[in-house]
Amino acid sequence: MIRRVCQILALVFIAMELHCTASAADPTVVEEQTALPVTIAGHAEQLETLIVRPVTGTRLPIALIVNGSSKEPRSLHAEGLAHLAHDFAHRGWLAAAIAWRGYGGSSGTVQNEAGTCIRPEVARFLDAHADDLEAALISLRTRPDVDRNVALGLGVSIGGVSMLDLAARPDRPLTAVVNVSGGLYHDARQFEQNPACGPFEADLAGEVSSFGAARVPTLWLYAENDPWFRPELVGRMLDGYRGSGGKADFTMFPPIGTDGHTLFKWAANDLTEPKIEDFLRANALPAMEGTEAFGSLMSTLAARDRSSVEDYLRAPTEKALALPSDGNGAYWNFASRSIEDARQQALAHCRTASGKPCRIVAENRNLLPTWRDALAGYSDR
Repeated sequence: MIRRVCQILALVFIAMELHCTASAADPTVVEEQTALPVTIAGHAEQLETLIVRPVTGTRLPIALIVNGSSKEPRSLHAEGLAHLAHDFAHRGWLAAAIAWRGYGGSSGTVQNEAGTCIRPEVARFLDAHADDLEAALISLRTRPDVDRNVALGLGVSIGGVSMLDLAARPDRPLTAVVNVSGGLYHDARQFEQNPACGPFEADLAGEVSSFGAARVPTLWLYAENDPWFRPELVGRMLDGYRGSGGKADFTMFPPIGTDGHTLFKWAANDLTEPKIEDFLRANALPAMEGTEAFGSLMSTLAARDRSSVEDYLRAPTEKALALPSDGNGAYWNFASRSIEDARQQALAHCRTASGKPCRIVAENRNLLPTWRDALAGYSDR
């Protein structure tokens, strides 16, 4: 009953701190799917939004998250970034993943005016998208459960450079930015430069350079085999940004599979998560809890299983780890939409693969105090 009361109160934006005792089996974050009311260029619009926030707590910092573009805008929904939103909620943020105007279930029309290769209008495109982000942030800041003074923007592809645009606005609306594979292209050829679009790339590099004057802490994450934003173009944007005074922590990852423009997906979380954690901690922003408690568990496992648990710890939430009763193997599920689903999937995987009774020993980064029971031949949980 206590858990239910906590969830209900959280969803109606309580303005006081909740003091609810939840067991390890309780969810620690909740989802809220909404049409966020915004005003953009004087027009009332609604942006499809997935909000994930801790069950308890007020004055939560805001993590605004947005995707890139799509040839089929209505097919690109906010929940496609649910794994990122859940991770930030577990760090203590109110995470809001939004869909652009004209995307998913959002109202309005797609903002797609960027000129041509030889007559580029990159600023027009980026400003229109930053308008969406600014409107979303203004709306989110009306909630009584947020800290209006702390907001991080995480953008993917066109979202990454649009977040840099937003951060550079005069009122400095963002505390920090995570730019994942950010950029904008016109008539691009995958994995190679289109000579006809030289003016467009120059305009892009110039616009991104101008955003550096904001001096907002930023993290840039790219892969060498990004088919749209090759290392040379990324280097031009980065050099210009830093040359204007911009603060940018930068990582160029080695080739990722066949398409490096997939850094935002959960499959790349083991690469991006440590970089994001380091960036948050370096800027005194809420980060994940440590993993020190897992040391005692690690010491009982074989080397192969220790490596598996290390992979588990880097995987996105919601996740659960199960061990069989003979202690041989480690089985887990991750990137679920609820901790209950992660538990059930992890247990099923463990039972099928090991043929033994299994128990859940960890949920997200919470090592359950009864983990030793899992190795003592107890019956299934």
